[in-house]
Amino acid sequence: MFKHPQEIESVYIIPAIRKVLTLELLNEHKLTQKEIAELMGITEAAVSQYKKEKRGKLVELPEHVVSELKISAEKIKSGELAVFAETQRLVRVIRDDLTICKIHKILDENVPAECEVCLKYL
Repeated sequence: MFKHPQEIESVYIIPAIRKVLTLELLNEHKLTQKEIAELMGITEAAVSQYKKEKRGKLVELPEHVVSELKISAEKIKSGELAVFAETQRLVRVIRDDLTICKIHKILDENVPAECEVCLKYL
């Protein structure tokens, strides 16, 4: 069954973004699970699952996105950025640079190699 690009974003990409942010805030910025949950608008249980890599593990984000997420984590921690707005910005980056297409092709063997459907809507 063909997966829609929005499904790829909501089921795979957003959890991967949250995982990287969670791990960055936990490991590099030394926030507690409770602080991260409050900051990101998720439950402490979700933070724990990201920490244990039970969530957000289905796709690996490219290095340029991970690098941006590390900068984003600092700005989110300081209150300079809202996590929701930053998540949406990063989803747009992933869509605009066609990373979503690469992920889509990995996850769904029904996507033709020459698929350009999303290009029509950028």
